[in-house]
Formats: sequence, structure tokens, C-alpha cells
Amino acid sequence: MSNRFRGVHTIMPTPFTDRGDLDVASLESLTEFLIGLGVDGVVVLGVMGEAPKLSQAEQDEVITTTVRTARGRIPVFAGSGAAGTDLAVKKSLNAEALGAAGLLIAPPPVQSDAVIFEYYRRIDAQVSGTIILHDYPAATGIQLTPALVAKLYDELEHVEVIKLEEPPSAVKVSALRNLGSDIGIVGGLGGMFFYEELVRGADGMMTGFSYPELLVAIYQAYSQGKTEEAARIFYQACPLLRYEFQPGIGLALRKEIYRQRGAIASAFVRHPGAQIDDQLRKELADVLAFCQLDEVVA
Repeated sequence: MSNRFRGVHTIMPTPFTDRGDLDVASLESLTEFLIGLGVDGVVVLGVMGEAPKLSQAEQDEVITTTVRTARGRIPVFAGSGAAGTDLAVKKSLNAEALGAAGLLIAPPPVQSDAVIFEYYRRIDAQVSGTIILHDYPAATGIQLTPALVAKLYDELEHVEVIKLEEPPSAVKVSALRNLGSDIGIVGGLGGMFFYEELVRGADGMMTGFSYPELLVAIYQAYSQGKTEEAARIFYQACPLLRYEFQPGIGLALRKEIYRQRGAIASAFVRHPGAQIDDQLRKELADVLAFCQLDEVVA
């Protein structure tokens, strides 16, 4: 169990200029910002990274810039799933060649355990780094059963982790542990159920929450047996966890928070994504004022 994949890993947004161009300087500053907050790793080109809106050259630049800026201080993982198995293999090998330490891979768009297993088997046979199963039915339309997840972990060398985002997530954590699976389990869903997932046997968090130092504090407190402290931090952050994870505008909110925190220059989201507006800024300011986040981990 001591060798399981653990900790808090941030899904990074891809920063753009106000004109929508890839902002390499902000990508560098965001990477440095997150490292300074104590995260255990970052993930680029995830659902939050707007990967489908990036050209291949831009996707490559995101990986190489983040890896170069991280300088080995933390691992950089990259999203590399695809609708076609051959394309997923190609994207995975490319990401590794550019320096990614591992791969976040969503299942193919076919609801068949046999097809899903073969998809991951073919990728596993070609890559050398960690494979993180991305279990997010709301985005993929595909469900990964606990039995299939356990089989993938047991039989494929590089499958080490599941980013578990199928609600009720805590119940699925228990289902995997009740099967005896030792797969690393990290939560998602904006961190909204992080504390409950830890109680059920999860090993960390992998999400885009824009105050990742709070997730780090929750994880560290819980790991040290300070469960009341972990719960206190979690429940004080809950209003922002809830507000920030809204479908449709969550990315705009997260980018705006990072902009306000000085990590990126612009909150621009590429079309057809929603942009931040004055009313959203007002609501966000109210939530932040209520949470008093500067005092949460004091």
C-alpha cells in the first residue's frame, strides 16, 4: 500500500491571451504557482485543459512548456485518450516523448468491457509511464465497472491509478476496496466529496480546484490522523467547491480565480466555452468572502 499513487494533483487549465492565443508565459507562471502551493503533480490536456480546442502543435507546446518549467520538481501527466485506439496509442507515445511522466486516459466511446480492456491493453503494451484511468461518465458517456477497473489494474503493467468521477464517488471507492483492489484511487468532481472519499479509502485528489493548497492541507491532515482538522478545512471550503464546479461556467470561474491570484494573465475561454462576466464575478466575490480562505489553513 505504501507504493500506491497518492497525493494532490491539479488539473491545469490552458491559459490564453484575451485574443485567444496560447499564452506560454502564463502557462509557465501557472506551473510555478502550483508548485509553490505544494501540489504533488499536475495534469495538462485534461477535460479542463480545453484539449479539443487546441491544435496538435499547441497541445505539444503545452506539454513541453509545463515539463520544462517543472524541471523534475513534480511529475507532469498528460491527457491522451482518443475515440480510436490507434490514435490513443499515438497520442500517448507522443506525450511521453515530450516528457510526460504518465497519461490520463479516458475510455473509448464503446460501452463494452471487452472493447475497453483491449483499448487499454494496446496502449499499455506501448507506453512506459503510469496510466491513469479517467472514470468520468458525465464527460465520456462510458461507465467503468469496479470489476473491470480491478481487472485492468491486475492484468496491465502500467495501469496504476483511477481518477474516479462517477457519482456517488465515495460508494465506488468502497466497491473497489471491497473487491480487494490496491489500485491508487484519486477523486475528482471538483473535490466536492474529497473528505468522504478519503474516509472510504481513496489516496488523494486530481481535480482543477483553484485553491489546491486547501486540498493539500486536507490530504496532509487526514494522512496524519488529524481527521477533525481535515473535515474542518473541507467543510469550510465547500461553498467554493460547489460554486466553482458548475457545468458550463466552471472553467471560466477557475480561470478568473487564477487570474485574480496572479497566476495567469487572462481568464479567456475559447469558444464555445462561456466567458466570465460581471455578475459571475460578483457571485464569486461573495463566495470567496464567505469562505475566508486565507484563514482556513492558518
